[in-house]
Amino acid sequence: MEIDENNAYRITERLSFPRLIGTEGEKKAIEIVIDEFQKAGYKVIREEFETSFFNWILARFIFLPLSAILILAAYLLMISPISSIFLSISLLLVGMYATRFSGSGEEPRGKNYITENIYGKLISPDAKLDVLYMAHWDSKSQTFSSLLRIIIFIIAIFGALILSLLNIIGGIISLTGNLDPNYYWAVLISSIVVGIIASLNVFNKTGNESPGALDNAASVGVMLELARYFKANPPTHINLTFISTGSEELNLGGANAFIRNHKNELDPVRTYFINFDGIGGKGIIRLITSYGFPKKSSSDKLNTLFLDVAKELGIVCKSIWLPVGAWSDYMPVIKAGFEACWLASQGSMLNVHRASDNMETISKTGLKNALLLNIGVIEKLDSEFS
Repeated sequence: MEIDENNAYRITERLSFPRLIGTEGEKKAIEIVIDEFQKAGYKVIREEFETSFFNWILARFIFLPLSAILILAAYLLMISPISSIFLSISLLLVGMYATRFSGSGEEPRGKNYITENIYGKLISPDAKLDVLYMAHWDSKSQTFSSLLRIIIFIIAIFGALILSLLNIIGGIISLTGNLDPNYYWAVLISSIVVGIIASLNVFNKTGNESPGALDNAASVGVMLELARYFKANPPTHINLTFISTGSEELNLGGANAFIRNHKNELDPVRTYFINFDGIGGKGIIRLITSYGFPKKSSSDKLNTLFLDVAKELGIVCKSIWLPVGAWSDYMPVIKAGFEACWLASQGSMLNVHRASDNMETISKTGLKNALLLNIGVIEKLDSEFS
């Protein structure tokens, strides 16, 4: 059986409608994903879990108090240097944590919703590795584009980190001598500007207006076409699991729930997660190899494999570091101690979470390249034990 990008496109088309958790679209999306798993020949496994909007409400409003602290630390620089240093150190720690924030990993808080993960397994009789594919089926819209949100987060968090360091340096100078007033005013004015930019995120409301073709219907289409292909062409030494997660858009809820339920069943030494989020677009393939600050690497082995296979197949695939502002299901996986990678399409952030994220953002060539790349990676992994 050959790979069929048209089938991935068809599934993408079926799923391209607003499907926020708690809406009628959510129920319809679940039915479609189950139907497509069954068409691919899989026994469908469904696991319910609770989720909520708490994390996204927190993400909207958390910058208000943090901006106030940043400005207060700068204001206290000459009046009370010790207080300024204390507040700045606190902001440094919070800022670095924020760059690696990957969903709470805890039980949801606030108004809860019941949703689910949907998956199928392909078991090998001589399995030496476990490879788990992940692609979330839910969608959302936001007031700001993802690109604008990332820019706001980068300015807010890295601006706060830099200004906190300048506050600490200025505070030490104030305690040991005289601080130049120009230094003080430069830090204070910069803190006010960064604080205002950070506070803009309060207007970034979550809604249900995006068809979510690229984020993340196409990823589900690619994953389910791979599931169909490998059902007919199973690897000899690899167990494959195909997971369509729910509530990724709210709090990475599906990934967190899956890890909570199955972490003890998986051996980190022989387990790899491959996450699709924003794949199948018109741009080149992007491999997110690290995130956060300091950089948190994902999987050296998988990243090297994908880049090598892409080169062999003549598919353009480039690595990228994502400092802050975007999250995906592979982050809770890495946090739990497993190796994982994240594939996306370049330029995906321009339409993601917008009404413009429709089928026009999808490329059959992009779908085919993603499919061929993953088949090549699985074949290379499988050949290691032949």
